[in-house]
Amino acid sequence: MTGDDTYNSNVTVGWLRGVSPSLDLQPDEQSFSEGNDDQGIWSIMSMEATERVFPETDAQKTMGAGFLEITQTVQNLQARRWDNATCGGGLRWQINSANSGYLYKNTISNGLFFQMNARLARYTGNATYANWANTTYQWMRSTKIIGDDFYINDGAFVPDCTKFSTQRWTYNYGTVLAGVAAMYNFTDGDAYWKQQIDSVLQATFATFFDSATGAIKEIQCQDSNTCNNDQPSFKGYLVRWMSYTAQVAPYTYAQIMPKLIANAQLAAATCTGQPGGNVCGLKWNIGAQWDGKYGLGEELSAMEIIQHIAPSVAPVGYVFSANNGGISKSNPGAMGTQAGIHDRNSDYLPYRLPNYTITLADRVGAAIITIVIIVVLGVGARFTMIH
Repeated sequence: MTGDDTYNSNVTVGWLRGVSPSLDLQPDEQSFSEGNDDQGIWSIMSMEATERVFPETDAQKTMGAGFLEITQTVQNLQARRWDNATCGGGLRWQINSANSGYLYKNTISNGLFFQMNARLARYTGNATYANWANTTYQWMRSTKIIGDDFYINDGAFVPDCTKFSTQRWTYNYGTVLAGVAAMYNFTDGDAYWKQQIDSVLQATFATFFDSATGAIKEIQCQDSNTCNNDQPSFKGYLVRWMSYTAQVAPYTYAQIMPKLIANAQLAAATCTGQPGGNVCGLKWNIGAQWDGKYGLGEELSAMEIIQHIAPSVAPVGYVFSANNGGISKSNPGAMGTQAGIHDRNSDYLPYRLPNYTITLADRVGAAIITIVIIVVLGVGARFTMIH
């Protein structure tokens, strides 16, 4: 974005820490509590680094930790977890069957798997990824996780996915939007995928964009002041994936970019908090004032909206593909060094772990590690596009 490569080494160090020795984005200390959503967020980061031609070190290449190869590893591992035995398909939230989230198929896990496969299809041209993307999307539609009106629930409960969590979060809409946009691009503008983009985009505008100010709101928790440590970051994912949509489905540019530019101005106006007079808040719809909220999620969302108006200068051209400027090595059979040893359920290993309940500390710890590396990538990475 800026051409400043000062922080590239920080990104690489953080990346290798998250990749873990098993090369599967499942560090040992997180393997009990890590969910498919956590692993999926990291895989999207590696996909973005692939598309933006972020430089890979010789060490990465030697150890098989190139950005594309790691994304393909996650795809292979998560494809093995696809669960036809309940709900007719879908990924469970948790990987470890001893955790309570194992009984829930959430939208973000499946939406990230959809987006990952769609972007892999677009980048590599491999139809296997496109088939997985289509399978995942049609499953979300058929279960009504994505409703007929394109309002998106948070997830559904096994065994039959007829009971939903109807909470609506910005990042769920964002990941679905990015996925349908990637499929539109992969299919050279297929009418079906254009219809999906249009429907998801309009539902996003109607659900989260404040009618009075145009500000993006996290409607589930923002006004009630009940957002947890993760949720203030969700708007950041939405705007990142809206910007991506404007690039790979350029006809949406005129709808998306003015809204992002307006929100960048609104978000920046809140960044007046103490102690330094530059702390950003959560609420972008209250005018030029800080709302007293602060944290990594608030900063991430403000950073994301400000940096993702850069496509207003260069709307396309820095989301590369394998046949158009991409350099990361492809390995469609990648499985990591231990081929799913962290999949702690009886389908893959002859034992189950002792019962382990996910605590708030576990979830926050995993989220913070994930957010930190995304912040560093967003702030310091040397992307190919120069504004």
